[in-house]
Amino acid sequence: MSTEPRASWKEVALALLVVVLMIRLGGWLLPAVIAAVLLMVVGHELGHFLTAKWTGMKATEFFVGFGPRIWSFRRGETEYGIKALPLGGYVKITGMSSLEQLDDSDEPRSYRAQSYPRRLLVASAGSIMHVIMASLLLIISYSALGVPDSSRIQIAGFTAWDGHAKNAAQLAGIQRGDVVERIANLATGRVTVVHGGSSLIDAVAVSSNEPLELTIRRDGAVRTITVTPVDGRTLHSGGVQLVAPSQPAHGFLGISLENPNKRVAPWTAVPTVATTVGTMIKDATLSVPKMFSPSQLGNLFQNVTNNSVGQQSAQTGDRPVSGVGAVRLAVESAHAGPREFIALFATLNIFIGVLNMFPMMPLDGGLVLVATYERIRTRKGQPRYQADLNRLAPFVFLFLGLLAFIFLTTLYLDIVHPINNPFQ
Repeated sequence: MSTEPRASWKEVALALLVVVLMIRLGGWLLPAVIAAVLLMVVGHELGHFLTAKWTGMKATEFFVGFGPRIWSFRRGETEYGIKALPLGGYVKITGMSSLEQLDDSDEPRSYRAQSYPRRLLVASAGSIMHVIMASLLLIISYSALGVPDSSRIQIAGFTAWDGHAKNAAQLAGIQRGDVVERIANLATGRVTVVHGGSSLIDAVAVSSNEPLELTIRRDGAVRTITVTPVDGRTLHSGGVQLVAPSQPAHGFLGISLENPNKRVAPWTAVPTVATTVGTMIKDATLSVPKMFSPSQLGNLFQNVTNNSVGQQSAQTGDRPVSGVGAVRLAVESAHAGPREFIALFATLNIFIGVLNMFPMMPLDGGLVLVATYERIRTRKGQPRYQADLNRLAPFVFLFLGLLAFIFLTTLYLDIVHPINNPFQ
């Protein structure tokens, strides 16, 4: 029977009050995003738990949240449950450290008593789960919402021109979502088959004040629209002249472009997802060491101590974010659309997975480093070498200090100088 205190009705009421306040402040999306983050963390721990069970290790606890227990049950040797503070989750595996004192009966099933491949698998399983979750999210996105079709281009929106109630495209009857397939210059007879954004932009740019016949596809039907590009030297948008008077004529319709989505079958999406995830892992692997570099730490210090530098980083978005910043970006991505929301969470999964494999305790990569070092030091036919973890203490404290510095500075910046919404 566990002697750990259980949450009182007051603590449960406080947790419910926090949820209500989040809904009041950020709408339903905020608690939904936090729930998604929590599921991501639980998925990480589930990877450790399942591989520990599969390899015969003893896992005594699997909990969602921290603090006092709200609800739990025991099945076999493991206690499952929910705790009061929904800030993550954890799995307790016996003997994760050589310093842990165990009963003789538990030692054979402890983490430290297992073979190198088994310890490597259990230590890496959390990050592997992040890769799996990111891959599943992208497969769902590509098959349900579609993947951008680079061979086609459609109207994404319209640019406002100063002094004009409508721009040329709007006056001609072009609508958002129209897919442009062909452009014919009625003055010169030149015909352009549109295969991408650059071909459409170039055809419009050289046709200033010349009527164009656009063949578009709208709601599955093909139709033609005649529109005349306006010389950018005569136009202003937001007080800025589109083309300098000294430059050659340059035609504008006042449109923004995007690639339309094309749905693909889940099995067809797998090769594309594998390539995308591979690129994301590569980018995260390059960015994680940079996060701990002296230059990056110095930049964070400047952002905090210099108000103008902090404001500039908020505009460019060229800095790490805290958990608060990540949640805010997730809410903004959800407002932008489900595809942006899924893409952000896939990226976040990959980054957290790679970060956790950084070779330093207390991250999972530290466990991999220790297991690998012990494997190298163990001589054939000799008892397994056990590393003295006390020697790592100074490096662990230094690393924890760097993590604390990054956490506090990014938290301050995300509150005082939040990064501009990149999904607008």
